[in-house]
Amino acid sequence: MKLNELFMQRFIRAQNRNIKYLKLLFNDHFVVFLLIAFGASILGYRQLIVSPQFTSIWQSAWWQLFDVLWLIIGLQMGTLVTYFKPADRLYLLSNDRVIAKSYMKRSIEVSAVYGFLWQIMFMALLIPVLLQTHIFSPWRLGTLLLFTLSYKLLLLLVLRDSLFLKSRVNILNEHNVIKYALYNGIVPGIIMMLILQLPSNFIWIVTCLWSFLAFLCGYFFYIDDKKAEQLALDWPKIISQASRHEQRVLHFYATFAEIPNQPRTIKRRQYLDFVIQKLTKHRPVMYRLYLIQLIRDTEVLPLLVRLEFVGVIVIYALKSAPIWLIATIAALIMYLIIFQMMPIYSNIKQNLWTKLLPIDEKTKQKAFQQLAKQVMYVTTILLVMVSFLHGWLTAIVVITIMGIIGIFLNQLYILNKIK
Repeated sequence: MKLNELFMQRFIRAQNRNIKYLKLLFNDHFVVFLLIAFGASILGYRQLIVSPQFTSIWQSAWWQLFDVLWLIIGLQMGTLVTYFKPADRLYLLSNDRVIAKSYMKRSIEVSAVYGFLWQIMFMALLIPVLLQTHIFSPWRLGTLLLFTLSYKLLLLLVLRDSLFLKSRVNILNEHNVIKYALYNGIVPGIIMMLILQLPSNFIWIVTCLWSFLAFLCGYFFYIDDKKAEQLALDWPKIISQASRHEQRVLHFYATFAEIPNQPRTIKRRQYLDFVIQKLTKHRPVMYRLYLIQLIRDTEVLPLLVRLEFVGVIVIYALKSAPIWLIATIAALIMYLIIFQMMPIYSNIKQNLWTKLLPIDEKTKQKAFQQLAKQVMYVTTILLVMVSFLHGWLTAIVVITIMGIIGIFLNQLYILNKIK
């Protein structure tokens, strides 16, 4: 196998895997969620743009800060894709020069394409806001887009440079948090604010200066044959970075579909130990086991918290939406949360030692149903509290619908899944 072709072979293999997982992802409940979420987002965005009460807000200078923060968030999307495997540390150990010059070049090209797509999407969503704030002009928009695309490329080059044993960028190497805040937030934020604040006649000066600076930085990070001879890869850091990226992709797929053979890790959260102590008094041992698995799982609990947060934000944003839409989204959030809890039961059931316990299956199922019921109670309370902001009638409809969907999930859906 030629090393200069290895990256593309792995890239094609990864895309085939993504296609397989996308088939699992685009199932019925995800498509329904996607349609409802897209419709709710469009409705909320349109309400924000056309509502008369927001007319005075558009003239505020705070919206320029919002524009900058939005674009900075966009810069965080898309990372360096390398597809390195743990075994590469052994089998590719003596090929650092070829990997640095050829393999990593392909990696930058593919990563830049993904990163550019994210920047274009974030910029496109910002255009209506720029029109409302009366600072929109094709020249200013083009400068912003040029800056975000080129700066994203520079961030990828800096990340690639950090994967070598001897990094050429040695600024704040021992202060990773400060370095990240400087490169990914402060520097691009200042330049974006200048682009938004300067008069249109001076925008071309910023464009020329930044183009020249970006060209110099790109030349500095370019790896030719001579530079490649002097570079050595930091294999532990490379393998760790590639593994984290792969896990983030799998976590995204696992949000709406069950991904086979995905490793799971446990982490004790001491600040939640009191929850285990309070809830497990006079409870069956299987309930305690399910609860500990939920609280200490590094994937399920953060995912449930994110879903709860998204549900609260979406329902809060739909101030002028019809009641049936708010109730439907609340019920869908409830369903997705219970769907994400199902791997807890299946993972514990796969452990051999749990099969040796003198506990019948019905008792295990009832213990899991009890835990699911408590999670549904918490979800209902949060979403109903937010629904009160839209009126008593909305809150009553939401609590009624969530009660009905809760009974359905606990008595039919969960039992059908854990048989």
